[in-house]
Amino acid sequence: MRKRGALKALRWHPDPIRLLFGQAISQLGDGVGLVALTLLVLDTTHSPSKLAWTAAARVTPQVVFLLIGGAIVDRFSRRLLLIISDVARGLLTAGLVLVLVTHSLHFWELVVYALSFGVFDALFFPAMSALIPEIVPEDLLPAMNSLRPLSNNLMGQMIGPAVGGLLVAYSTTWAIALDCLTFFVSASALALMSATLPPTSPHAPNMWHEIREGLRYVRSTTWLWTTLVAVTLTNAFVFSPMGVLIPYFLRHHLHEGKAVVGYAFAVSGLSGSVGALISANLPSPRRRVRMMWLYWSVSTLAGLLMAVATNLWLVLLFPLIASPLMLFGNVIWESMMQSEVPRELLGRTSSIDWFVSLGMMPVGLVVAGALAKTLSVGTYYLIASLVSAVPGIAILFSRRANAIDDSRSSRSPTAARHETTAP
Repeated sequence: MRKRGALKALRWHPDPIRLLFGQAISQLGDGVGLVALTLLVLDTTHSPSKLAWTAAARVTPQVVFLLIGGAIVDRFSRRLLLIISDVARGLLTAGLVLVLVTHSLHFWELVVYALSFGVFDALFFPAMSALIPEIVPEDLLPAMNSLRPLSNNLMGQMIGPAVGGLLVAYSTTWAIALDCLTFFVSASALALMSATLPPTSPHAPNMWHEIREGLRYVRSTTWLWTTLVAVTLTNAFVFSPMGVLIPYFLRHHLHEGKAVVGYAFAVSGLSGSVGALISANLPSPRRRVRMMWLYWSVSTLAGLLMAVATNLWLVLLFPLIASPLMLFGNVIWESMMQSEVPRELLGRTSSIDWFVSLGMMPVGLVVAGALAKTLSVGTYYLIASLVSAVPGIAILFSRRANAIDDSRSSRSPTAARHETTAP
């Protein structure tokens, strides 16, 4: 089925449409909240290090609890777990709004909020990855994996940040309150979907054995573990610090206004949205691993633009190039995960994916904040982009990492699903 026909075919599946709607609204709130919280920390502390610590506080519990979250996702209804995660994060955000209304906010409270929020993120991410193949036919997975980032970029990274920049200029409290409301809209959309059954019994013995089983599978699957190791560096030291260093550079070096910070995030969302529209009509490449890492390597090296940035336009060129290329690679990666990994292991494999790829992000954020202050944002990106690109470029030329794509046209779907080791 051609990708364009697959996009049209999704209309006849109500649960994916409900999921996309709820996530689009939630991502709008995420974009508003991202700008609001970033500017709230910067305006109260004037410190890239404290902004980095706040971001790291959210990522750390994700890393700590992701493996457990993946095992839970393989035991309980993924739809129910997503509802729990949305409601919990909505209540946490409501608590932050209450603190802002009473004018009693302290920096440590922002850190506690970020830590608590990250726990439920650790449940949400693997549950979302594992739910999609339950509600979407396999031939429509690439289309769904293109529409999701389109929604995320359009709502969460373009419209949301632009609205957030304008709202924060009026009231940070109102901006975060809007973010709070969107979590409950998302939970309502999930509640309207058809009930899903857990893949295994919630009373199955020995959860730790199941976690180890997932780890063994990833370790024995060359294209999986090599990609996860390589992407750890790019996520930790190039892409994650964008949310800290670009706002700091704009506010404290170029002296741009608050709305401009929102627009900078929106540029990333705009280019990502265009990338999603393009990827929705691209055929799946025969050499998936190689093409995926070509996209990701170029997007990593785009960070070198920050090394020479002296004005707003050069700063914006970085996300303008990097966002669509990251998305092209992500669509290939998610479709490979959902089609190649055995369904009963997908929750645990997804959680390991998130665990490894996010594992160094807290360290990367703290290091980026410290080095950007002692050296400069430009010097940091010069070093980080060059070093982080090396493992991905190595995978481009690795026969073992690319073996999963050898003779794809001659393999049956069953054989492809159970191939785990390279020859």
